[in-house]
Amino acid sequence: MVNRPQDALPAITLAVVILLAGCAGVPTTDHQTQTPDSTVENFSYPPGWSQEGITVSNVSTALQTHSEAVKNTSHKSRLVTISGGTNQTIVRTLDADAGTAEMRFVDTRYGTDSHTYYNADGVYKYDRISGELEQRPGEDWERDRVASHEGLRRPLLSLEINATETVIVEGTTAVRYTVTGIRDPDFVPANTATGHIIVAEEGYIAEYNITRGNEKFTHQTIYDVSEFGNATVPRPAWMPEK
Repeated sequence: MVNRPQDALPAITLAVVILLAGCAGVPTTDHQTQTPDSTVENFSYPPGWSQEGITVSNVSTALQTHSEAVKNTSHKSRLVTISGGTNQTIVRTLDADAGTAEMRFVDTRYGTDSHTYYNADGVYKYDRISGELEQRPGEDWERDRVASHEGLRRPLLSLEINATETVIVEGTTAVRYTVTGIRDPDFVPANTATGHIIVAEEGYIAEYNITRGNEKFTHQTIYDVSEFGNATVPRPAWMPEK
């Protein structure tokens, strides 16, 4: 694992991550190791990225590259946002071969915990707090929308970052950027930023952990992709028999 001392999560976030690890298979980052014989200079940067990082004009290109890489590939992804002592965690899994998907949504601010399962028969949403099951048979869900996360863009805006090393993610080479601050802090609410971003040569954002803030607030966003190319979605135990 790549050492990241600045990325420790608050206790409340750890509780949610542990919960989801047991129920929705939250990915971890233990599969990342340093590659001594590879350098940031000869890394094959995907569209939108460079050794110097990412500019405001290239954020859209970088996210489009990411979307194209993951939309038809089996994978699991997790997005956590932490602010004001509460957090929201979304875990999405796409099994492209089986044509199934699932989403786990937990929001500690509103006491929400739901699990949605998608297959060829429709959409099924289970409230893990109330036990209520909502069945929508025949609903034609869109794979791209189910497998993608909203909210990936904002944490990447106006960052000062630089490529510091290469790592291995899911068996492929990736570049790790260090977040060193905010570009033009007078023009954005946050004036400080720390963390890291890892981008695979295939073009997808394998992971980022970014904390932005100022003297009045901090906002941390954690995103990662795992099981790239081989994720599966088992039939939930709460699904009724046909």
